[in-house]
Amino acid sequence: MKITICGSMQFEPKMAELSEELQQRGYEVDKPNIVEGHAYGVGEDLDKNAGLKRGFIDEHFAKIDSSEAILVVNETKNGIDHYIGGNTLIEIAYAYSQGLDIFLLNPVPEVGYADEIRGMHPTVLDGDIDEIDTYVANLPLVYMSTESVLKHAAVGRAMRKAGISVRVAGTKVDSGVAEQPMSVEETYDGAMNRQKALVDLGQIADYYVTVESGQHQIHDNHSKFGCTVVIVEPAGGAVQAGIDLDVEFPQEWLDKIPSVYPDLGALVQKEFGAAEKDPYTFLTGGKLTRRNVIENATYNVVAQLQT
Repeated sequence: MKITICGSMQFEPKMAELSEELQQRGYEVDKPNIVEGHAYGVGEDLDKNAGLKRGFIDEHFAKIDSSEAILVVNETKNGIDHYIGGNTLIEIAYAYSQGLDIFLLNPVPEVGYADEIRGMHPTVLDGDIDEIDTYVANLPLVYMSTESVLKHAAVGRAMRKAGISVRVAGTKVDSGVAEQPMSVEETYDGAMNRQKALVDLGQIADYYVTVESGQHQIHDNHSKFGCTVVIVEPAGGAVQAGIDLDVEFPQEWLDKIPSVYPDLGALVQKEFGAAEKDPYTFLTGGKLTRRNVIENATYNVVAQLQT
């Protein structure tokens, strides 16, 4: 589970302490850019400060965009106990709009917008981050047919957007198809093979989920488009499936699969130095990521569970 820490930069030492402790507990953690606390000079032009501030806001929003929860560090500042300022308030609202879990280190401050904070239903920890562990341990379990951290995060966020906070675990099982399926039929078969193998393991969970990524050509005038098949099976419930097509991939990339690389993720790692197996980043200038694609495809399926 990934948690992004939010709060006034005056609380940066506490943020660093909590970040280290949460990582030791197995959470992935992001926190504000420490530079922000030293970026504004006294008497500087307000327009210049506004430009700097926008950059820091965008940077932190991007961290929230890849998280499943935020932790708000709210200590004493300017004589106000449990201080939450304007910047942190909009971060809370931004996380709330995505359905993320919201943790407050300390109680809601007595400020004019306290009702708005309470209305976003944060979990108050009363200074004890052990409560995060307790909260997470009691969430419904999603068990996936993969150990991919990226897929776990995408499914966790998609479930939250649909109003279901979950914890995610998984194990790798065989798809029975090529590593890079090259048709929607092959992608679907791989997903169903994984799902059956997953359920047959007998692991007790609330949801069983498989995500299979492939390629598919839908028209002779185009090369192949990305294809994502998502299978969601509630324990004791009916199987829900979704098939999404997304962006068109360059034919020169596809010509190297599987003769040179096993999949497009390996291609972008080798040819573009990508840290992750994510071809979408290079096709969209960073505006779309593989996690975005999986998250959206999963949300489309999970939304059906709410009817």
